[in-house]
Amino acid sequence: MTESNSSKENKRLNRTLLSQGTYTNDPIDLNNCDKEPIHIPGFIQPHGVLLAVNTSHTPTIVQCSQNTEEYLGLTTDEILGLPLESLVGKESLRDLMSCTFNAAVTSDLQYMDVTVDVSGELRTFLTVIHESEGLLILEMEPSNSDEKADVETSDYLWISRFFGRIKSTSNRTQASQIAAEQVKEMLGYDRVMIYEFDEKWNGKVIAEAREEHLEPFLGHHYPASDIPKQARELYLRNWLRTIVDVNYQPVEIVPLLQPLTGKPLNLSLSVLRSVSPLHIEYLQNMGVGATVTISLINDNQLWGLITCHHYSPRYVPHRIRNLCNFLGAFFSSELFQRHQLDEYQAEIHTREQAARISNIFIGNTSPARVVEELQGEQQTLLNLMGASGAAVCYQDKLLLYGNTPTWEQVRGLAAWLAGESEDYSYHTSQLSLEYEPAKAYKEKASGIVYVAISPGQHHYIIWFRPEVVQLVDWAGDPAKAVIKTDDGIRLSPRKSFEKWREVVQSTSYPWTAKELNVLPLLKTIVRRQTENQLVQAEEQALQNARILRQNEQRYLQLMDFSPVAFLTLTDGKIIYCNSRAAELLGFETTKNLIGMDFKKLVPEKTQGTLQKSIDELQLNSTQLFTNQLYFVTATGTSLLLEITLASVTHGGKPSLMVLLNSGASHHDQDHYNQTTHQLQNVLNTDPLTDMPVQAIFKSQLQDDWDECLRDNCSLGLLFIDIDDFRSYNATYGLQGGDLCLQWIGEVLTVVCEQYDALISRLQGGTFMLKLKGTTSDRSAELAEEIRQHVLALQIQRDLSDPNEIVTVSVGGAVLVPQEQLTISDLIERASQALLQAKREGKNRAVVV
Repeated sequence: MTESNSSKENKRLNRTLLSQGTYTNDPIDLNNCDKEPIHIPGFIQPHGVLLAVNTSHTPTIVQCSQNTEEYLGLTTDEILGLPLESLVGKESLRDLMSCTFNAAVTSDLQYMDVTVDVSGELRTFLTVIHESEGLLILEMEPSNSDEKADVETSDYLWISRFFGRIKSTSNRTQASQIAAEQVKEMLGYDRVMIYEFDEKWNGKVIAEAREEHLEPFLGHHYPASDIPKQARELYLRNWLRTIVDVNYQPVEIVPLLQPLTGKPLNLSLSVLRSVSPLHIEYLQNMGVGATVTISLINDNQLWGLITCHHYSPRYVPHRIRNLCNFLGAFFSSELFQRHQLDEYQAEIHTREQAARISNIFIGNTSPARVVEELQGEQQTLLNLMGASGAAVCYQDKLLLYGNTPTWEQVRGLAAWLAGESEDYSYHTSQLSLEYEPAKAYKEKASGIVYVAISPGQHHYIIWFRPEVVQLVDWAGDPAKAVIKTDDGIRLSPRKSFEKWREVVQSTSYPWTAKELNVLPLLKTIVRRQTENQLVQAEEQALQNARILRQNEQRYLQLMDFSPVAFLTLTDGKIIYCNSRAAELLGFETTKNLIGMDFKKLVPEKTQGTLQKSIDELQLNSTQLFTNQLYFVTATGTSLLLEITLASVTHGGKPSLMVLLNSGASHHDQDHYNQTTHQLQNVLNTDPLTDMPVQAIFKSQLQDDWDECLRDNCSLGLLFIDIDDFRSYNATYGLQGGDLCLQWIGEVLTVVCEQYDALISRLQGGTFMLKLKGTTSDRSAELAEEIRQHVLALQIQRDLSDPNEIVTVSVGGAVLVPQEQLTISDLIERASQALLQAKREGKNRAVVV
């Protein structure tokens, strides 16, 4: 038996159920119902016969179902031990043994017609063949001679009609309904439902085709326990399951244990496998007489089922079953694509709404004008997040729209959110479980989305969703009935299918990815406010922020506010120190140290160690050097101190930052450790964008190159350059240019988080980005996404022309490192791609 091609494609599937045979011997109850060994029932359904054949030597029947005499005219005693050739003939055996049997899913099963001499009469059986733990399994059903001869034309018409009707629908809901109607027509069943799982494996009927007199199940929810884990695992490989008659009498397999494993025969891929008694009782309670279930799978994930019910026994020929199976696979793919398209269109609409809200803040300098326009866009504001209420705080004005908590409650909530938020945003659908005061208004605000629209978080927007009182319609009580019997306590399916309602308290409907995806857009666009769009206080705050973010000012600020002893050296002279340093070294004031040669504070025998550390810092300016050295105090005594050196720039000159610590107390040590950490962060990040500095980026780029060379994986590099950035600086000044860099830097940071990429500012308006283990297509997608996000910022380039906005050109390259190449080859290719993007007219993305 050879391995099928499709089995390779399914190796990612969890195969434990295909071989697992150890289950609890305890009675099935509420705690262990998912341990029911449904793949080794020891029985089959009676509308066919099963043979298990050992093919190690002469193919011989070693197990069979008890109904062989009914179908094959031979008792089980006569069948067991019989060579398969004696039953099916030499020619059929040759055809059968030439098939591929190692199926991973039911779509790999082999089908063939087998003719058997039954008491002198030739009978044809449609036989399904697969391999199970070393045995060949033959499942034989009598062929239906009444079926139309021209099946190919009939099947073609079914498929053509199905494809045509699905393709003519405009959305996911319509496509689901058409699929249900088409399957119902093909099967002739009373009811067909499209059943979709949520993230917790609860199910919902999203489409239904039924006879008019039947109660509708559309919109019903079912608890996850209806289809336990092991059943879902089997649905991943057994794509179509049928029960011809719910009230059938199971047919036993004899002998019970198969000879190769000593365990019950594994029927994971069987089409005749007997069904769990619990499931049978469940169906009987519903009055169902026959069922067909088709798995809906995308990317090896079970996301739903096509569940078909008939209210009397009904046999469906294999041809129709396989046709439904094929159409189910097509529908799975089609519906996934429809879902993606619906989500894409909805996201475009959401982004358009976000832009309308953002433009209110971008285009107005007057708070009164902002309030006026927000009032006109109140419904847009609420629809943006599918919210029932919203609060906007801008220029100390708090505006409430829709159903919200009180003014005081919103103020208190905003203060809490400012502390809890990450990257200026926060969301939850269970607010009162995270923020105690919210219990007082959970009926209005069990769910919130918060986004700050100013760096200090004084301006913000909060959207509110009420407590669901999310009444979910379940088809019966999810708490299954526990019934006492003579054998003890066992689990039974629900006895009633009356709808009931489960109230989820303190919870709102969850926020969708489509809604949350606009938060980065809001954060970057709304904060894009130039000086002429702000009042004087805002202008001053931005100017101060710009000054503080310069490297030199960051060092001085760190010194001024830290209790740790600091000195700054230029050309070996102390040009700056704080009072703690003077105190530690025994000097009365800092003036006594200013201008002193630093080496005078270090004994001659340790000056060589100090100079070696200084030399090392010159080779790696982004690292700190820490050691212990003896110092000479003002009184001439020797003092052992911990010293940390950092290479900095002060007054435009190369300098050294020196931190000193005596370790006199744990408190001092904690301050020292904290300050060295802060200093390391200052050294490693760009003061304007908080991105890694060039040296850090290039070091990591080289490390990635070396790893990819070793592991034979790819490495991508992108250059992102702001088009005509010099002219932008000329128009808006350096402060305006810095703001532009910050806005674009924030966009790049947000986009790159989704791709696990590292980005740094190269110089001026140019950024560089690296992506390990990527492809040219993936890098091109990222480059285009960056270009589109910058366009979405709508940064005005020309004050006289609102249509002139800032754009970027992106050039990139992807290489698999080779011994004959260097990192310079990757950099050169990316640079050439950027030049190509510029030559083609700018605002382009080119990846080679």
